[in-house]
Amino acid sequence: MASTLMLLSNPYRPDPRVLREARALVEAGIGVHLVAWDRDMDRPSSSTEEDVRVTRLGPKSSYRSLSQVGSGLLRFWFRALRAARKVDFDVVHCHDFDTLPLGMLLARLHGKPLILDAHDIYSFMIVGESAPVGRLLWPVERWLTSKADELITTNEVMAEMLSAERDKDAVIVRNSPDLSVLIGHTPEETRARHGLDGFVVSYFGSLEPGRAVEELATSFSPGEGITVIIGGSGTLQPAVERASRDNPVVHFFGAIDTDEVLRITGASNIVPAMYDPSNPKYRICTPIKVLEAMACGRAMVTTKGLDISETVEGIGCGFVIEYGRDELARTIREASKSGAMVQEMGRRGREYFEKHLSWSSSKATLVGVYKALLGPA
Repeated sequence: MASTLMLLSNPYRPDPRVLREARALVEAGIGVHLVAWDRDMDRPSSSTEEDVRVTRLGPKSSYRSLSQVGSGLLRFWFRALRAARKVDFDVVHCHDFDTLPLGMLLARLHGKPLILDAHDIYSFMIVGESAPVGRLLWPVERWLTSKADELITTNEVMAEMLSAERDKDAVIVRNSPDLSVLIGHTPEETRARHGLDGFVVSYFGSLEPGRAVEELATSFSPGEGITVIIGGSGTLQPAVERASRDNPVVHFFGAIDTDEVLRITGASNIVPAMYDPSNPKYRICTPIKVLEAMACGRAMVTTKGLDISETVEGIGCGFVIEYGRDELARTIREASKSGAMVQEMGRRGREYFEKHLSWSSSKATLVGVYKALLGPA
């Protein structure tokens, strides 16, 4: 059986995009072995998860200190090189630019084709921490990206930017959720299981600055009929946990199963997808929260200045507002009193998702890339 070696610089808790792609490949008869950087060193070093063989390696590292991340990444690369000696694979699949140098070396050593799967433009992520480093890294990222046999990314804007120095264009595999995980589950059942009532606002994702996480956790009071659910992990987790202890309308779910996140999204009334537009990474990305809300037929609230906000506004599937606490709180309060309008927004989003953004289309694209690289069976 053909197989792929995936490289990932997070612990795979699991990463939603990586999980969807791995499931699609396994279903297509392609084995998946994932080597992940466990920066927390708190997960099994070796396991099989949904038919995906997972190897997690250290070292332990910060997520935000550039110096710690840089030195830790180099050590992860060396450990991954050793681990790859024990793996049979036909394709090297790098998730994001920070595993690309490692993947290029493995592909050359083993004579295998190389896929870069750019979830984000990495240098734009770095700009948020250090603008000079990010600007220096951008031409390097474009040049190394041109060396991959196939380039996969998440939307048209990133495809155009990353394909500038390539002989062939990137293919788009979106971050769209797989709705098959909702089969057998209803919003009513999910609400009952988690004890949810009232107008439910849910955010699951990275708990980091620039996503209005603290604003969401501290803007509502008992008696307003609003229930706030926040899940995920990150540097703002202590602040969210504190809010959930002090305020009965705020519920912290921690890091939960990816499929359950989608079920809770479907049981919500509105989904915040608030990202600070001053960060170039956020301006060009298509947030998973937006796609999850559309897929589940739920209204969203997102930020002016993001590329995706034009689509949301054009479809009429959510509220587009200025980034900030007051606007977010006011919009959610107004939405909680406008049930028919919120439901219509959700319906429009679901209709657009089914026509243009479904996972089935992206899944076929991904499998097609692999079949072209692997050749006849």
